[in-house]
Amino acid sequence: MSHVKIAFPMDTENSALTPPNRRRYGGVLPEERQRQRREKLIEGALEVFGSKGFHGATVREVCVAAHLTERYFYESFDSLSALFVAVYNHLREQLMARTMAVLISVKDATPLGMLEPALRVFLEFIRDDPRRGRIMLVDALGVDSEVAKLSGETARDYSGLLRAHLSRLVSAPVTDRIDLDLLSDGMIGLNILLAARWMQDGFVTPIDQVVRTNMLPYEGLLAVVGPDRRA
Repeated sequence: MSHVKIAFPMDTENSALTPPNRRRYGGVLPEERQRQRREKLIEGALEVFGSKGFHGATVREVCVAAHLTERYFYESFDSLSALFVAVYNHLREQLMARTMAVLISVKDATPLGMLEPALRVFLEFIRDDPRRGRIMLVDALGVDSEVAKLSGETARDYSGLLRAHLSRLVSAPVTDRIDLDLLSDGMIGLNILLAARWMQDGFVTPIDQVVRTNMLPYEGLLAVVGPDRRA
């Protein structure tokens, strides 16, 4: 009696039974390939937005930088402003991750001791890649209301971290008479404006000097209304 061998497909993703839009190409599923293309567009946009600015950029330029055709742009984004939001969020997550990492590792756990490395991380983040600074500190203020809202949320995230430090820096009698939320927002605004000016000047001032300049208002605050002072 002859034996008939029946072959069963080992990988249904590559079989004829698999829908064409679900088949693997080079071992990669369609949704993974789309994710990779989206990441390439974000990297391409970082280059274009960071060098030309948002208002000088085009979809075609972003696609050229990402080495993709324009049809893949609209696969992930419906506009340049939507892509800008994605780029901004990408940078925001990177900066927050670095900030939290340094706060966890810092040895001097006093409020001032934690502020200095956090400020340095922010300054290094924009100095080491000025494209980041242009996107986060300049263009984010003039794209549209959604990006402006996102920029405000980022500032409030850092303002919340700062408020925790200020509540330890400022004596209790003083905190009863002032608004710590407003103070935190104002100090963050000062840090942002100082960083933007440093960037516009081409990072000429040594970073150690910029950090000390950033720290001066906090040191002055501690000297005037610190916990060991009487209001």
